[in-house]
Amino acid sequence: MAQNGFFENFDDDDVYRASKERSLDESTRNFVVEFGKSHAQIGFDLCPGDLQKLFDSGRDEEKPVRWMYVFLNIWAPNRQVELIELLGNRYKFSPRLLAIIQTMPPDTPPATSNRSVGKHKGLHKDDIELAISSVDTPRTRSPSQSLHTISQYDASKEMINFQSIDIGAHCANWMHELPHVKKDESILDEGSQRRLWFWLVLCDDNTVMSLHEDPGPVNNVEALKSMRGNTLSVLSQLSIQGHLSADPTSMITVRQALGLDAAATDSGTEGSSNLFYYLFDDWRAVYSTIAAYRARLRELEHDILADMTRKSGKSPNIEIIPRLHVLGRRVRQMEGLYSGYKNLITRIIESKPGMGHGMGHGMTTPRSLSGVGTRGQGVVLAPSATQRFERLGDRLDLLILSGTREFLAEKDALISMYFNINTQKDSEATARLTRSATLLAKLSVLFLPVSLMTSYFSTQISDIQDAYTVKEYWIVFAVMMSISFMGLFFFSRLLMWVTETLDEWVKEFSLSFARIFTKRGRARQREVNAER
Repeated sequence: MAQNGFFENFDDDDVYRASKERSLDESTRNFVVEFGKSHAQIGFDLCPGDLQKLFDSGRDEEKPVRWMYVFLNIWAPNRQVELIELLGNRYKFSPRLLAIIQTMPPDTPPATSNRSVGKHKGLHKDDIELAISSVDTPRTRSPSQSLHTISQYDASKEMINFQSIDIGAHCANWMHELPHVKKDESILDEGSQRRLWFWLVLCDDNTVMSLHEDPGPVNNVEALKSMRGNTLSVLSQLSIQGHLSADPTSMITVRQALGLDAAATDSGTEGSSNLFYYLFDDWRAVYSTIAAYRARLRELEHDILADMTRKSGKSPNIEIIPRLHVLGRRVRQMEGLYSGYKNLITRIIESKPGMGHGMGHGMTTPRSLSGVGTRGQGVVLAPSATQRFERLGDRLDLLILSGTREFLAEKDALISMYFNINTQKDSEATARLTRSATLLAKLSVLFLPVSLMTSYFSTQISDIQDAYTVKEYWIVFAVMMSISFMGLFFFSRLLMWVTETLDEWVKEFSLSFARIFTKRGRARQREVNAER
């Protein structure tokens, strides 16, 4: 692999493999890719001087495959203050946006940069992005910290659906969050997500920038791969080597689509717009999030159905209802997240000119393509990318938002089913207890006459001592037991008949009394009215 700041042929297999390894290195700070339809080159860890030379060299019109596109990716922008300020000055970032990007995230070790970033403060407007799996690192704020000193990350922790769009003279910025699912530790932590910021900037010179919040020490290649998953997927497919080996379900067409549309007036705009879309759309992460919630819902459904066969002496699973409650809260948060995401897509598609900061140039609509590829004419989103954003919005409506509503309805149905099952089991247990109590009462009544007879035979009275034999005792015992059993059977039936009859009599008496009382009241009212 070439030294820092030098470019190599990204289509070369050795360079491609080395680039993949380096992009998964936690120490990698940034990379730049320039590509066209037939050629791509990549450079890693550019310093501000290298980037300034790249800007000063311009775009070689004789080699359109080189200047057609520049993709700049920066990890941990708070650790690269000089580089961020260079980009901010060139593309006219607003002071607020520049300060937000340079803000130090909480629980992050101090940067090793030559310049301090502690002075950069900004109120962060939260936003949304798609979820992928990762390891969570809790973020906490000191109790003594007041609302006046709250950082952007503290605000984003409390509010999920915030979103922000900045449109400048030469750039348009969409701030996203990457919530990463963490491993389950307790019921309250099930499905919780860590939100990492992801800034995506589309510039008017066919440049796309992506800036990732510093996650702090990760020390886990798989976790780092998960956090950078979509970015690395897009990066690998900008090379011919990666595109040929890509999974068909996640295949993107950025370089391959250049020049296919004869109506497109500028392939640079076409490429930058489509790359911007693919960086924006992490659709595989959406599926993984939905699948995780669906699997958890099916697991809880299995636990509830298994509770039907629970033995009477075993206590019910008291974790089911809290887990369903937490799952419902996560799904509602996801619904709000993707509702805001849908709104963000609408804002991107419907961005109007004249909204920019500074010179007044802003995001142009796909219909206003007169300034395509000319710096200072505003940011242009190609029609092909606009159509992709529209389809993404439709998928969010039809699959995600409708799916969350189905999740919530199924969650409520599971709660209702769980309580119905427990109510039914409680009713069965009560019925068993009632039958047992009735059986004990009948046995007591059955043996009561025999007990009295036995007490009579065992009484120490001189007149009856030695008057009865054992045979006579057992004959009397059999007779008393038979009479008691027959009496108990008929008495229980008679008791039921008497009880039902008394209930009917009481009901008829109550209705008759009510009718008589009503008639007398009405008659009394008529007499009073007649006297008047």
